[in-house]
Amino acid sequence: MVSIPKVVGLLSCGALLCLGLFQAAHAADQEGASRLEQAKVIKGDLVNIDYGDYIVKDKDGKEVRVHVDSKTLAMGQLKKGDRVEAKVDDKDHALSIRSLP
Repeated sequence: MVSIPKVVGLLSCGALLCLGLFQAAHAADQEGASRLEQAKVIKGDLVNIDYGDYIVKDKDGKEVRVHVDSKTLAMGQLKKGDRVEAKVDDKDHALSIRSLP
């Protein structure tokens, strides 16, 4: 038979582990939100899609290659000719990309 102190100890360890995982998940959410707030915004026309890279022509006519991967939050089906807004980090990796009306 299992003693009560062992059961209490096991439940206490489980509770502490859950609290630790919650804190780690919360910190990861904060980091993601912080990255989006610090992101550079690129708005323009999607002129080409080249594998994982989207080429966006901004209002000044400059073409910017934006890398999109499985970590990018893509909103909607994007196609060549769409007006888009991409939030990118300092290496032009898209954190999010969406079609504009």
